[in-house]
Amino acid sequence: MTIRERILTALTWGSPDRVPLTIYHDLMPRGLAERQLREAGLGLIFRLPAHTVVRRQARITSCEYFEGGRKLLRRTIETPVGRIWQTIETDQGYSSEWIHEHFIKGPEDYPVMAAYVRDGVYCDNYEAINEMKRRLGDDGVVLVRVGKSPLQEMLYLMLGYERFAVDYHENRDLLDGLHSAMAARCEELYRLAAGAPVEILQLADNVTADVIGPERFLSYLAPEYAKLKACIASAGKLLAVHMDGRLRGLADQISGAACDIVEGFTPPPVGDLRVRDARLAWPKKALWINFTSSMHLESAARIEAHTRQLLGEAEGRRGFAIGVTENAPPEALERSLSVIARVLQEAA
Repeated sequence: MTIRERILTALTWGSPDRVPLTIYHDLMPRGLAERQLREAGLGLIFRLPAHTVVRRQARITSCEYFEGGRKLLRRTIETPVGRIWQTIETDQGYSSEWIHEHFIKGPEDYPVMAAYVRDGVYCDNYEAINEMKRRLGDDGVVLVRVGKSPLQEMLYLMLGYERFAVDYHENRDLLDGLHSAMAARCEELYRLAAGAPVEILQLADNVTADVIGPERFLSYLAPEYAKLKACIASAGKLLAVHMDGRLRGLADQISGAACDIVEGFTPPPVGDLRVRDARLAWPKKALWINFTSSMHLESAARIEAHTRQLLGEAEGRRGFAIGVTENAPPEALERSLSVIARVLQEAA
């Protein structure tokens, strides 16, 4: 069974020859370890958008500068109704971007962001997707990254926790107005995603119960999942939602949500729901877990024990896959992935 076949078989509730092991391609340690891990069955996951965008009037500019010995990047959006900016810092050790200032800092910034959202003209990105599939072959899977649902994009990328909390209670009309504009844009993106030449779509929602809560999940997130799922119903595609946070408080709501795969699911000690409990709570949803991030830093013996525990709790290969969706130091990933791959081979 090829790596690609193994992944798709597991996620469609078939019987793979062993539990798949995957990693987002940009997290893969490069060099000798990469070749050894791929030969051991580690599959690459490429996430491409189903669309490209051209801006009619809005302009985006970036400027790097140093402050207090740190390199920062200011990204500015200019529209006919005003301009907004965010400030980010790159974590070199983990290749992540940390937002220091979000685009929306007060009520006056909402109309600017709404103008930016409405400014885009979208076309399909199918040629690039087909080319990536050709290059990857059977060494993994190309999926469409739809992005985040509107509320999650607003929370994580536009407002931040504090501003979101304030505006959710004091400026709900502004928040809901921007959400409506983004939801209208998403309908077009969903149609393009539904037509893409892939088997799996991913909503990169980064769901955690501590932040979103049952009320907002049901009012804002679940309807978007249902709209996207309806778009792909006749196309035979799977919908994966990236839920990598603490999920016990949303277990019932996730069970009723219109998605096929809970992707990025992270077990304890990082998450608060065990694989066994998730299997019981969501018997019809495949689990494509994120191997518990903190475990990459542990000894080989602890990594092996944890992997065997995960396999035991999964109680079978159907509807189950292990992935790496969070970054870690390359030397830690090299060690941990070699252990995980070996355990999965031995359990086959």
